[in-house]
Amino acid sequence: MSITFVLMPRILLIDDDQLLLIALRAAFEQRDRPIVVDTASTAEQALRLVQLTDYDTIVSDFNMPGLNGIDFLKECKTTRPDIPIILLTGYGTYELEEEALNQGAYALVQKPVDADVFVSVVTRGILRREVRRAGFIQGQLFAAENERLSSRLKAIDARLKDQIEEAKKTNPKKTTDPSENV
Repeated sequence: MSITFVLMPRILLIDDDQLLLIALRAAFEQRDRPIVVDTASTAEQALRLVQLTDYDTIVSDFNMPGLNGIDFLKECKTTRPDIPIILLTGYGTYELEEEALNQGAYALVQKPVDADVFVSVVTRGILRREVRRAGFIQGQLFAAENERLSSRLKAIDARLKDQIEEAKKTNPKKTTDPSENV
């Protein structure tokens, strides 16, 4: 019998509105796939959590005291570029969305938040990270196997060259000079 450990996805929700944090957390409690939800009420508090915890997705309000969403996004992308970051905003414009996506945001979600849409976007962010993480691990395995095979091929190649050189010494190739046939 083997035991398999499955890590639950972990997300971080950041908003200065405590009622919204409670509602967003509750949106995940009714789902088939359990997700660990951490919360922070400031971007500064969230940055400390990001340094300590490996999150699968981060959701941040855009308009908060201190760092705004874009500044928070930039800070996170500096230290953890692999984590999808979703920004929430009640003041969304095309320009804001374009800037957020250009700075590396995974998505921009408009407030008021529809719980099903929100959970869907966060779940896609989690899946994206899981796929990238799996690809990275497989890439490392592929690189190790590629290195092993390359090393083996170099050894075979060297041995073949030695055998060819030895064969040349023991059986020198007879060459015929066309002028001798005259």
